[in-house]
Amino acid sequence: MEMTIALQAPRGSQGRRRLRRTCAVLAGAVLCAAALAAAPGAGAQDARDVVREVQRRYDETREYSADFRQTTEYRTLNRRVEGEGRVFFSKPAKMLWRYREPAGQFVLSDGKHLYFYQPAERQVIKTALGSMFRSDLPLSFLLGIGDLERDFRPELMESTESGRRLKLFPRKANTGIREIHLTVDPGNHDIRQVLIEDGGGNHWNFRFDNVRRGLAPDTSLFELKVPQGVDIVEFGS
Repeated sequence: MEMTIALQAPRGSQGRRRLRRTCAVLAGAVLCAAALAAAPGAGAQDARDVVREVQRRYDETREYSADFRQTTEYRTLNRRVEGEGRVFFSKPAKMLWRYREPAGQFVLSDGKHLYFYQPAERQVIKTALGSMFRSDLPLSFLLGIGDLERDFRPELMESTESGRRLKLFPRKANTGIREIHLTVDPGNHDIRQVLIEDGGGNHWNFRFDNVRRGLAPDTSLFELKVPQGVDIVEFGS
């Protein structure tokens, strides 16, 4: 039987570093959810047109999944992390980042709470979903809240037959995000790569392949399954 406890900063510098690293990974997974938004159509002429097409296409998509490869650089922790797996989204407000590497790791939203599990730590971090994002953050866009044109100022960096590169800046201060770079494949209208830089200079770089839309995943994907002998640790609730 799992145990639920309140999260407190561990004693000692090593424990505090572990807690900061865990919170950074969880925040990174939340921010990187922006990468799976639907991509613009081939006729987009400028940044605002691209953003409108992104929003329109995403509004028409309720379920999708994709393989992902992740490279994360934590400047504040002087650490580089790589991972891969498959991500699933289902409106409203459900998602699962299921990692093949590190094996067994996951980030899950059941619509009310966000859960993060690292096998090496033998604990599931639980937090209220609303405490991890506001309507002006990328996650809100993926979960059916928010609006790209309202919340971000876009710049079209490059538009060629091989792809489009778009840069997004938050319109509001204190979002935790400095800028987002998207690389779009104009052939199948999928976002292939996303780079997110936060206010501390940390980078989350994701590449997506094998995107599938409109296929409703098994609802049990978004139900928390706690590994045997693992505690649930509440954070920020």
